[in-house]
Amino acid sequence: MTAIDLDRYRRALIAPGAPWFSLAGLLARFPRGALSLGAILLESGASGSYALGGAIAATFVVGLSLAGPVWARAMDRVGQRLPLLASAAALIVSTALLTGAVLWRWPVWTWFGLAAIAGVCCLDVGPAVRARWTALLAGDDRQSGFAIETIVDEILYVLAPPLVTVIAVAAAPASGLAVIVVIGAVGLAWLGVLTRSQPIPRGRERRARLVPPLGILPLVVAWIGVGAMFGAFDITAVAWAAELGGAWLTGVLMAAFALGNTVGAIVYGALTLRPSARARWLALTALVAAAAVMLPLAARGLVLIGVVLLFGLLVGPLLVAGFALLESRVDRDRVTELLAYPSIGSGIGIPLGSMIAGAWIDAQGAASGFLIVTAAAAAALVLSAAGEGVVAVVARVRRPVVSQVS
Repeated sequence: MTAIDLDRYRRALIAPGAPWFSLAGLLARFPRGALSLGAILLESGASGSYALGGAIAATFVVGLSLAGPVWARAMDRVGQRLPLLASAAALIVSTALLTGAVLWRWPVWTWFGLAAIAGVCCLDVGPAVRARWTALLAGDDRQSGFAIETIVDEILYVLAPPLVTVIAVAAAPASGLAVIVVIGAVGLAWLGVLTRSQPIPRGRERRARLVPPLGILPLVVAWIGVGAMFGAFDITAVAWAAELGGAWLTGVLMAAFALGNTVGAIVYGALTLRPSARARWLALTALVAAAAVMLPLAARGLVLIGVVLLFGLLVGPLLVAGFALLESRVDRDRVTELLAYPSIGSGIGIPLGSMIAGAWIDAQGAASGFLIVTAAAAAALVLSAAGEGVVAVVARVRRPVVSQVS
């Protein structure tokens, strides 16, 4: 029987250093949550081109996503302290150079190069914090730790984008970018000095394996669909609000999604569930895909806000379930590195979803963008089912071979 145990959150938060490293992780996430938006505001203000600003922002996201596993591998080998402190310093320098290049009108190609460098310097702190939960908690309590991080992610996306926008409008685009980077650097440095809760590094004596385990790859591919869903939803929400004549509706729609996501993650993180991690992941991808079908059907009126709330209630558990399945398959000496791999999928999916939805909206109208959200959710389901099918077949093929050898 499924039971809700909210006491898990108390047990998680009394783990050594848990409230502090989670709070430091929130601050350290600010660049990931708003630096691309700050770049759009900076570049579009200087060049007058939103397309160029979007391209620069996408370059930053790609750099962040590709560098994520590299930073995470370093943290597994030498501990989190040195990479986190190095990232804090490198992020400040690289972002300052990018800002200077834009304001001083350097050639546009330097903007792209420096945006990529800034993305590479921006350590994705999510895997580092989730690795701490993995080291401190056991069994179903880990699910609660992952749920807390999903909630922190939602808090970030509620706080960071409005903050950078307000500062950029009230002062200057460069000021908004600077504040976000300083907050992120403080969070990275703070997390770096919280050594008590850090996982024990594996050291340099073992040869690093560059290829992830087979069971990780289907999740990375499925995360492309999840990322595309987020990218398409964001740009469609902006266009939908503009079409209805109230830009403030963007914030309402985003808040409904964030609220649903947070509540869903809280409830799911407190559940005791019998199905396997794989079954939960597949079931939730199916439920999210089914819920996404309602978005384009409700897109012509304010009832969409309620539908988005319901959609978010399912997306939150989906993210928790995905990380729980991923964690169950990682090598114990590569936890941080392998928890960073979904960022590769989302780094591909978010810009892809944004570009496809943007083109579709230009051709068909704002409400049609929700069709791309639905298509992305369906793609996540298909990729998840196909990937898990491959993993199951490979496991059955390997089992007789292992038995014959033994």
